[in-house]
Amino acid sequence: MDSNQTIPLSERTGISSHETLFLDAMIPGYSLVSRFLLSYLKIDLAAYLQQLIFLVMVGAATKYAISYISDFVKEYLVSTAEIRLDDETFNYFMYWISRQPHMKRTNRFVAGVKSNGYCSEGESEDDDNNPDQDNGEWDEPGSADGVSWDEYWAKVMSRDKYKPLRFTPSQGRHIFWYKRRPLMLERRHQTSSHRYVLNNERLYLSCLGRDASILRTVLNEAQQAYVQRDGNRTIIYRGTNRYYSRGAWDWARCMARSPRPLSTVVLDPRQKDEFIDDIKEYLHPRTRRWYSNRGIPYRRGYLLHGPPGTGKTSLCFAAAGLFGLKLYLLNLNSKSLDEESLASLFSELPNRCIVLLEDVDTAGITKTRGKTIADIDSKESEDDADLEEVPAEEVDAIVVEEAVSTDKADGITLSGLLNVIDGVAASEGRILVMTSNHPEKLDAALLRPGRVDMRVAFGYASKMAIEELFSSIYMAMDGDSPRTSAAQRTKNGNSKLANSFSTPNGHTRSKSLELLEIEVKEKEAHQTYLTELRSRINTLAKEFASIIPADEFTAAEIQGYLLNYKNTPEVAIKGAGDWANTLREKKKRREEKRV
Repeated sequence: MDSNQTIPLSERTGISSHETLFLDAMIPGYSLVSRFLLSYLKIDLAAYLQQLIFLVMVGAATKYAISYISDFVKEYLVSTAEIRLDDETFNYFMYWISRQPHMKRTNRFVAGVKSNGYCSEGESEDDDNNPDQDNGEWDEPGSADGVSWDEYWAKVMSRDKYKPLRFTPSQGRHIFWYKRRPLMLERRHQTSSHRYVLNNERLYLSCLGRDASILRTVLNEAQQAYVQRDGNRTIIYRGTNRYYSRGAWDWARCMARSPRPLSTVVLDPRQKDEFIDDIKEYLHPRTRRWYSNRGIPYRRGYLLHGPPGTGKTSLCFAAAGLFGLKLYLLNLNSKSLDEESLASLFSELPNRCIVLLEDVDTAGITKTRGKTIADIDSKESEDDADLEEVPAEEVDAIVVEEAVSTDKADGITLSGLLNVIDGVAASEGRILVMTSNHPEKLDAALLRPGRVDMRVAFGYASKMAIEELFSSIYMAMDGDSPRTSAAQRTKNGNSKLANSFSTPNGHTRSKSLELLEIEVKEKEAHQTYLTELRSRINTLAKEFASIIPADEFTAAEIQGYLLNYKNTPEVAIKGAGDWANTLREKKKRREEKRV
């Protein structure tokens, strides 16, 4: 052992010192490992050096070959569809795959209450498994008959504690079968140094073969499943800044609501018909061709104006449900919404939709084309005091001068809004509806034809409108459940539970028959009540309209009062006079405080 230690490593291994230094440079620690193996294990690493080099070369060649073959297969033998996070197809596919059977068997998944936590803001409100919707359990006629309040509410509260979980594929690759063909899904997350990244996740759906029709079939099925869950409901989108001040604005789906019947909107029938007929004429294909042949931009604008609570938004929502159009809501009061974001939002609108700009008179876009009034109001108090001393005819000039000297103005200017509505780059095919409580505050340029093509005036409820509103509230429907006292329902429900658990068979049968007879009598009494109410609803409506003064209260105010007595129209009529006097006094005191 001692004699071996005195012999240099180069002599013991048969390798020159220059070769040893070269190997140390190429393979760090080679001399140390070689000395250790030779001294303690009697293994001469130099004797196997050629074999090791060969294995390394084989490994490198194999790695290169695998990479080359993999790239070749991906390029020529595999079809791949890329799905990006900022596209709605991402929501379609995630919704679809979260409901596939293989997601119940996978051992790698993302659990959440939404299929896509990034861009599905409204999914929990309108999903088919939403507990708030009760899954239609109590909507069928007769489904709630005999159900006590305590029984119903206990079930609802128990279900509201838990939101349904959605299971989607986790990061990485997942293989599943679709129509007897294997497909591979890769969910890839892109890291970035920025906190807010618009497109930081992508999906790659692949199949074997050059024919990508199976991928298109999957995506079409996902889209159909996503759309079919809405049925005939009206889809509502809202313009939001999803990524706060660092990101761009986008349309976010917020909810899907059942369409509102046009008959429930309190408005003069002539005005209502003219509004609907004008939209029908605009949406007709011959109208689009007519506009195109004459070089006229294919756009239509409406202004709904009147006091608050008169049904302006309700008419817009009812029209969207009637024509099956999507409704896009945008609030111009937001400080983070600039003109560039507004133009981007309008450029992303579909060809046929309704865009609703509510209360445009409160957005500061009134009598100026320069810096918005909202920006002026936010200045310091001494600047406001100086502005008040300036004559009214010189205010516009000062505002324009300020806008020019400012590098970046917050909010939307009138010029920016006009360019979006009917500028050279303005979108076509959409229906623009603006609502205003004070149309006299709006600039004449905003109201000229081509930007506002029809104005619909909403006023206080007339006598005919009051009758229609009363009839719509109290008109008996076949699907209405019998209205009995809560105490009776609770008593019946508790007796059912007691009978089913603790009474002898004979007594249970007797009490069950007794309860059945009570339910049958309740149904017969309810049908009699419906028939009687239908026969005298017109008389009650006229009596109510004779008590409430016409053209003094809004439809929302009258409806709010009637909802307090939704099951007792006679009581509502009896107290209508006192309610009208009380509300009139409240309005009078409110006006005196303003003065």
